[in-house]
Amino acid sequence: SKYGLGDSDEEDELPTDPKKAKITTLEAQQRANAEKMTLNSLRQAQKISEDAARNLDPKALVAGVASGFRPMDDTAEFLLMDKTQFFQAGGNSDFSMFDPPRHRPTITSPTAVLAQEMVGNEAHKMQLMKSSFFVEDNAAEDEPMETTGRLLRHRKLFNVEPNVWKDGASESSTSQYDFEHPSPALPISSSVSEASLMCDAQYEETSSMATGSIVAAVKEKKFVMPVTKAFKFVCNPKVAPVKVHATTVPLPRSIAYEMRDSWIADLGFYKGRSFKLSFGPQNSLVLPSTYNNMQKLKEFTGPSLPASMVFAPRLATDLSPCVMQLVKFNMVKGNEGFRESIVPHLEVQLNDCLSVNVEGSECPCIHPDSGTKLVSKHFSESLKQRNAGLKEDYAVSVWSLLFALWGDHDELVDLENNSHYMVMCRRNLLSEWLENTLLGKDLLSKKVSTHSYLEHMLDLLSCHRVNEACELAFSYDDANLALVLSQLSSGAVFRLLMEEQLFAWQQSKSDKYIDLERLKMYMLAAGAPMMQSSHGAINILENKNWLTVLALQLWYFTAPTSTITDALNAYNDAFQAEECYAEPPKPSYKNAPSDTKKPVYDLRYHLLQLHSKRMHSLEETLDPITHTADVMDFRLSWLLLQTLRALGYRHCSPLAEARLSVDFASQLENEGLWQWGIFVLLHIKQQTQRERAVQQMLQRNVSVSAKVALYAEERFIVEELGIPMSWVDYAKAVKAGASGKHHLQAKYLLKAKHFATAHDVIFQHIAPDAIINGKMKYLHSLLIQFEDTEGSSIRVPNWANQGQIFLDFIDINAKFKQIRSVTNIADINARWENLKPQLSELCSRISLLPCPTSKHRLCQSEISQSLSCLVHGMCIVCPEMESSTVLRVALERLPLPQEFASKELRIWLEELLDKIQSQPPFSERQQPTMMEI
Repeated sequence: SKYGLGDSDEEDELPTDPKKAKITTLEAQQRANAEKMTLNSLRQAQKISEDAARNLDPKALVAGVASGFRPMDDTAEFLLMDKTQFFQAGGNSDFSMFDPPRHRPTITSPTAVLAQEMVGNEAHKMQLMKSSFFVEDNAAEDEPMETTGRLLRHRKLFNVEPNVWKDGASESSTSQYDFEHPSPALPISSSVSEASLMCDAQYEETSSMATGSIVAAVKEKKFVMPVTKAFKFVCNPKVAPVKVHATTVPLPRSIAYEMRDSWIADLGFYKGRSFKLSFGPQNSLVLPSTYNNMQKLKEFTGPSLPASMVFAPRLATDLSPCVMQLVKFNMVKGNEGFRESIVPHLEVQLNDCLSVNVEGSECPCIHPDSGTKLVSKHFSESLKQRNAGLKEDYAVSVWSLLFALWGDHDELVDLENNSHYMVMCRRNLLSEWLENTLLGKDLLSKKVSTHSYLEHMLDLLSCHRVNEACELAFSYDDANLALVLSQLSSGAVFRLLMEEQLFAWQQSKSDKYIDLERLKMYMLAAGAPMMQSSHGAINILENKNWLTVLALQLWYFTAPTSTITDALNAYNDAFQAEECYAEPPKPSYKNAPSDTKKPVYDLRYHLLQLHSKRMHSLEETLDPITHTADVMDFRLSWLLLQTLRALGYRHCSPLAEARLSVDFASQLENEGLWQWGIFVLLHIKQQTQRERAVQQMLQRNVSVSAKVALYAEERFIVEELGIPMSWVDYAKAVKAGASGKHHLQAKYLLKAKHFATAHDVIFQHIAPDAIINGKMKYLHSLLIQFEDTEGSSIRVPNWANQGQIFLDFIDINAKFKQIRSVTNIADINARWENLKPQLSELCSRISLLPCPTSKHRLCQSEISQSLSCLVHGMCIVCPEMESSTVLRVALERLPLPQEFASKELRIWLEELLDKIQSQPPFSERQQPTMMEI
């Protein structure tokens, strides 16, 4: 039979004894029952192991392996044993891969009792049965070799005796299937056990393969015990190489996109890509972008980059890397002659201002002086810049309007502001300003014909050129029309007669035979802007700009004695009516905004409103959008603010004034006129805002040089604007510190009397180098400034333990050098006596010197060594002193280096021994003579 129960280990023949044959038959039946029971036990144990593995958490299993959990094994004993007992046995063990295998408590297989009952207690037969478990089929001859190789590798790894890891097939006495003897610790598991612990799927696949192999073995040989094969489960880790690509995943394609509504729980999801935007000098801004967006910006060929391209976000398909771009914002249209256009006006403003010293502040506050004189000077200055550009021409128009409404004129001298004569003079001045503004360059020299002279006459009347229009009518034999035009603005009687005449023509339908231009001139004489006729509705104000409509209202449609306010109200009724028949006062520049919530009107219209209604909004008047497409051009707005303040219009909010001043100062700074920017900032009313703005402007723009004390711009702000010199020095100190020029930083801090900061800079960056390199005079020149004229030290934090130590050390060195030059012994002794208290105090305080860096420790060491040498000199000069005691105290107090301290200690010991030997017990003892010996 398979098990050879009647055979021995030495003989191959069948037994001939009948008793033995009977026993063999009986044992064969028992063996068949045992095989059946063993197969059922194997299946039941395998099912238990599969159910237990499915119920286990893979993460808990991995944690168990890491904490010393003994993994499953592919040996026959593991397949026969209860897996739950296996997990319980190894769950609390501490296992390390670098420790040798340790014996575990014996785990008894659930089939051990069955095997004993079936086979009995005969040792020889039990050995044969156990050896049959390890017989491999011919098809699986390579598996035991692999298992043996794996066990050999384990033996090499742990460096233990080979007999501990011997296979049960080679030596039955040590077999793991010997149920009568305790089995050794289970061998280190194969890779199949590790894989089964890592994931449930692999474990199920392993279990099914093991079950299939056992069932196949039983079917092939009915009476042969199934043999478990050593499975080749070598699980090599999957290595995924990390390739760093210069890409950024867009947010819609990121795994964090679904969590965007709960980002508050993890700020890193969006803070990881956030970037703080802050403006730098000259309106420069650093902002993040993508590589693809930068390529689009480079390919753009327009005159100016649109903001939509500069601030373009990352597209969902854009995987290009992040790029930081530096953007500089300037005026939208730019201006090449900015300096030439603004500096003369600023000089006018500077000459006509008052500098007021504020109590409790070193910074003066500037106010404009006389308003009427200021208007005249700005107007004359603007006339010099005429024809320089569109902005300059518009500025001439604005300043001339201000001069007409508020300027000084010879005919208005010594007149009351509210007198009728003053009002009429202002009306005439405004009429003159409208004539000059509306008059075209080629209007008077334009050539006309018989068919076009009526249109030309109408254009002349729109500019209030009545005389030229009458002469033109006479030249074309139109005397009646000339007679009518000569009576324009003559009074109410003439207007009433002309109105009746127009009504009569309308009733008789005679007006259809009259030219439309001629009817319009008759309507001007009648003071009627609109009329129904045979030609239809006639509107004289149609297709006229707002200045022309205002002029027609002032000249022809209102009474000759009406004021500027009356004409302006009539114009307001014309363009604000439900059936609007006049153009609103739109700004004069092209592409003026028209679809805003609040309408934008021309600056000159706001000035007229301000003249008529004193409480008109200054914020709307001074908005740059009222006169220029460049919303960052604040030149004219700021000059008008100061001029109107000088004229008494001071109802602008402080916030709007401060913002306008800061914006204009920033514009001047961007153009390189930072000194004038400080002049503008001095107009801020609030003291703290004014001081902070001026100091920040200084810190950004001052120049630091060891050769030049003050540049022209710095001299201007100190001499002309009254900026304190200490502010300039402090700004230079800040600039020097940012540039790493600590010597200049300390110099300017001392000049600015910022002693605490200067002391910190000297201690951190200057004093250690000066002490180490022997630059005592330079350091003394800096530290001596911390003492006032009375000789008492200025209160500086940590002065006693930092600056005072350096100053005392320099003073002691200077006194020691003076002692070396003295030849009189009495003077030398006296000087040494005077030096004792200071030297003793410095030795006590040198250990308190902070040493944040190695350079400071070296400096402290140099000072300690110098003080130690001075102590030695003191002991030599003063022999009455107990030198050993003095040296011992000095060694205890001074933080000396180890080598130097050892050297000093040896010297102190030698002096101490000399002192002991010189004491009476040693000095009175005489040496023995030869006779005494």
